[in-house]
Amino acid sequence: MMETEEKGWFRKYVPWIIPFMICIFIVSMIIYTPAFQNGAYKMKSWVSSYSVNGDINSQNSARQIQLSKNNIQALKSKSADLLPLKPYILINTTENRFVLRNSKDTIRTGVCSTGKDEILIYPDGTRKPFKTPKGMFSVQLKRKDPVWTKPDWAFIEEGLKPPSARSAERYDEATLGSYALNIGDGYMLHGTLYQRFLGLPVTHGCVRLGDADLEVIFNTLDKGAKVFIY
Repeated sequence: MMETEEKGWFRKYVPWIIPFMICIFIVSMIIYTPAFQNGAYKMKSWVSSYSVNGDINSQNSARQIQLSKNNIQALKSKSADLLPLKPYILINTTENRFVLRNSKDTIRTGVCSTGKDEILIYPDGTRKPFKTPKGMFSVQLKRKDPVWTKPDWAFIEEGLKPPSARSAERYDEATLGSYALNIGDGYMLHGTLYQRFLGLPVTHGCVRLGDADLEVIFNTLDKGAKVFIY
C-alpha cells in the first residue's frame, strides 16, 4: 500500500518539478548574462539619478521662488525710493484712466481721454501724428479759464485754410475747459466740451479730463509736479 502511494506521489509531482527546475536554470542563466547585468545597472542608475534630480529640482524650485520674492521686495523698495514725495499723476493711455497720488495714498482715480493715434497729412505732404507722448513729464504752467491758440492742424483737419497768426479765429475760449496744466511741447492736461467721449482715445495728443476730476487735479498738482504717462 505504501509503495502504491509513493508511486502516486512521484507520478503526480515529478512531471512539474522538472519544468520548474528548467525555468529556474534558464532564468538564472539570463540574470547572469552580461547584457542583463548591464541593463539592470542602467535601470538602477536611472532610478537613482531620477530620485536625485527630483530632489535637486525641488531644491532649485524652492530657491528660485525665494529669489523671486527677494527680487520683488527689492524692486518695491527701489520704486518706493524713486516715487515723488509730492503729489503726482499717472496716465494710462491703454485703458484711458488716471491715478492721482501722493507719496502714500491714492487721492483720486477716474477716466480720461488720450491720443487717437492717427496721422493728419497736410496739403504739402507734412505728417502730423495725433498721439499722446509717453514718459515722465512735469507741470510747467497752470492756467485757469485757458484760451487755446489753435494751431494750423486744427483748421487743416476741418478742411479749412489756416488764418493769419493773429486772426481772432485762432483763439478758442471754450475747448480747454476751466483748467489746463501744460507739460511741455504743446501737450496739456485740460478739460473738454465732449464729456461723453471720456474714456476713449479721441484726442490730438493732450489728456482730456472731466470737470470734477480736473478741478481736483489742478488744485492738487503744483508747478513742477510729476506726470507719468505710459
